[in-house]
Amino acid sequence: MREKQQSQAHLPEKWDQSQARAALAAARCHAARFARQRRMAREDREDLIQDILLVILEAGPRFDATRASWTTFVALLARRAVIDRARQPSPPTCVSLDSEFAADIRGALVAPCADPDIAVAFGRAAEDLPSVPRALLRRIIAHRDVAAARDAGPVSPATFYRELHDLRCWLRALGVRPAVTPCMRATTSTPSRP
Repeated sequence: MREKQQSQAHLPEKWDQSQARAALAAARCHAARFARQRRMAREDREDLIQDILLVILEAGPRFDATRASWTTFVALLARRAVIDRARQPSPPTCVSLDSEFAADIRGALVAPCADPDIAVAFGRAAEDLPSVPRALLRRIIAHRDVAAARDAGPVSPATFYRELHDLRCWLRALGVRPAVTPCMRATTSTPSRP
């Protein structure tokens, strides 16, 4: 019973001003030191302070005054939180595609030319399709995107994808297929026999 009362004394709502100040001071001190070493932005340092405070809040009920003082306890937790952050892999550097550094990337991202024969094949196939697949094909063509057609339709996503699967089967049966590119031919070619 005495242990339960001791642990409840260190819940965040039971902290006194000195405990809250010690937790905040430890979080700020350790976050500032780590931020200087890593040359972190101010926003990232503030996020680290919040993460450290969250660790202290979560571990507060485990504080044992017979083993260490409150300031030592929060300093240890802050140090561990910083070590955990240091062990995380750094996020990748993001580059805007509009910047001058991304000119080479923009050149490599050019979409391939559309197959002009596919539009004709879709037009012919639409005449031979049953009503539900025909309506779905027209909706996809009108929205120019499968996801937009799904969102604009009156059916649930599960029903939409079942209908889309049926439409694909019908289109294959009617001979509507994308043109085979040289890279597709290379991957589907069978090995020659010696």
